[in-house]
Amino acid sequence: MQERFTLFDIPRIARQLLTVLRPVEDRATILALSGELGAGKTALAQAIGAALGVAEQMVSPTFVLMKQYQTPAGPFTTIIHIDAYRIENEAELLPIHFEALTQQGNTLIIIEWPEHIAAALAGRVVFRYTLSHLESDERMIEQLP
Repeated sequence: MQERFTLFDIPRIARQLLTVLRPVEDRATILALSGELGAGKTALAQAIGAALGVAEQMVSPTFVLMKQYQTPAGPFTTIIHIDAYRIENEAELLPIHFEALTQQGNTLIIIEWPEHIAAALAGRVVFRYTLSHLESDERMIEQLP
């Protein structure tokens, strides 16, 4: 996937991603969103939550590191939203029991700033995307290998 979009298009981009992201019974599905500040990572996480029926406002968990939401609309039963911007090393993931979270089936883990926890993601199946600013109000989303 490589596509230009505006913030108005984010709900459509979220629905497109959800056609690729499938729940697994024995482990979480991990979506890693990279990109500069203001590129739309949190807006995309919010749109994914809305598409899955999350009723409450999803806010960036920059200061609390992680927020968890129930998803009544499926196919996932839970969204775990992690903002790794302030993480300086993987040991800071211990208090949220990151390893156990990755073993929860039917769970979607959305990670903003995944490059800050690259070692913790090594060897895992991760859907990686980067978002970037283009001219005016346009953005680009690209799938990474």
